[in-house]
Amino acid sequence: MTGISAVLADQAVDESAVLDLAAVLEGLVGGHFEVILVCANEPPEVAGLRARAPRLPLRVVFGRDVADGCDAAQYELIFVAAGDGQFDVRELNHLLDAVELGADVAVGYRPRRMDGLVRRFQRWGLKMPVDCAFALVRREACQQVQRASAAVCCANLLATVRRHGFRVAEVPVSHRRPQMGVPVTTAA
Repeated sequence: MTGISAVLADQAVDESAVLDLAAVLEGLVGGHFEVILVCANEPPEVAGLRARAPRLPLRVVFGRDVADGCDAAQYELIFVAAGDGQFDVRELNHLLDAVELGADVAVGYRPRRMDGLVRRFQRWGLKMPVDCAFALVRREACQQVQRASAAVCCANLLATVRRHGFRVAEVPVSHRRPQMGVPVTTAA
């Protein structure tokens, strides 16, 4: 059975979003998962999460970006997402399906965005800013990206894995509007 390391690199971690993610991961891969929060210092939400879900395999990795969490990941598949709940994690199964069908990287995107031309340039390997803060990546592809670039941001991830010959699947996913007062962040 495949395991998944979920890496959330946000200062504004939504407790309910993390618990929803854990429930989805439990349904997809049983107990073969972990949730890694990457942050400069331990956010106060972590104590609440540990109190609400004491068996949650939650680790805090002190670092600056997603790459630090990917380095610490123990499973073959690495799920990278914004920790603010802006994507519906119940759709992670679509990314997992794409990986099981042969993709090395499965990226969720908002289908109603108006960045079609930018996505086309990006598919050709150009580093263009696109929104994909919802991705499932094989460890090997993630390591290649880290060797080739300073940070695992969305544009670098997609351009670099394509240049190295990895297979990328783009999967439409639902996007939730953020709540008032909650900062919108990405995994870039």
